[in-house]
Amino acid sequence: MLDIEPIRRRRIYEDVAERLQQLMLDGTLGEGDALPSERELMEQFKVGRPAIREALLSLQKAGLVSIANGERARVARPDPKHFIHELSASVRAYLAQPAGMAHFQNARLHLELALTRHAAREAGPADIARIGDALARNRRDLGDRAAFEASDIAFHYQIVLVAQNPLFNGLHQAVVQWLSQQRKVTLQVAEAKELALAYHERIYDGIAAHDADAAEAAMRAHLEAVETFYWERAPGGLSAAG
Repeated sequence: MLDIEPIRRRRIYEDVAERLQQLMLDGTLGEGDALPSERELMEQFKVGRPAIREALLSLQKAGLVSIANGERARVARPDPKHFIHELSASVRAYLAQPAGMAHFQNARLHLELALTRHAAREAGPADIARIGDALARNRRDLGDRAAFEASDIAFHYQIVLVAQNPLFNGLHQAVVQWLSQQRKVTLQVAEAKELALAYHERIYDGIAAHDADAAEAAMRAHLEAVETFYWERAPGGLSAAG
């Protein structure tokens, strides 16, 4: 007997949402356009108000429309931050497992190394100035753990911005949230802030000199040191990650 999954019975609002989404994809409805009123949608789709409202709410949750009180729903601007945010619950569950954290750290390493190389090759004077300003703030914050954490994040973000890619921007901001537990552990280490700052100095020097190899090597050493600090203090230690 064939192993065939049964056909799932779709709910009416799902069909409505799919039809509206198709109108957005084919350009019939463009960014910022107002959708027809609920009554008009009811008449066009021949369905009740609850189905229309559920369809609009599902599209809002997907980041495809925006809904303000008393106004018609409008086609939203596509935003990478939204669909990255939708992954957060699953990612946090994955990171709760030692192997998941190890895999995520490795993925982050490869991403940041590539972005650092790109910054070293492509950063213009304004980019280098912004990264330098972020480094200066990080240096000033050395005595304040919370402030240092914030300026540490800002330093890495300025490197990401050189790529001028909103996907990388959104992904970086998500990674900052997803790895909050790692930072709580690593910043407890007495020498962690001083070591991070030293690596930041080396990373900046490599980028400012357009030396991609030096910048990448400094970023690799930085992130690998952070990982070591974490696994030396994480529950179960290195053995838990497999």
